[in-house]
Amino acid sequence: MHFLLAFDRLITPAIIHFVYWLGITVAVLAGLGSIFGGGSILKGLFVIVVGPIIVRVGCEVLVVLFRINENLVALHDSKQG
Repeated sequence: MHFLLAFDRLITPAIIHFVYWLGITVAVLAGLGSIFGGGSILKGLFVIVVGPIIVRVGCEVLVVLFRINENLVALHDSKQG
């Protein structure tokens, strides 16, 4: 319980995996909805192909930011000791 109050350990990186799979699911369902819901087949296929790529890039940017933070903390700790 202490780690939740002290912000010593970040929990967001673990949540990013869930957000990634949720984003892929939403993109595929949106594409299928466009195909079968009276929209354009090309638009639906575009969403199915490009949507997960955009979700992946967004999640990778977040992971990179958290890794930068971890490296800066490690660098700071090595300078202190």
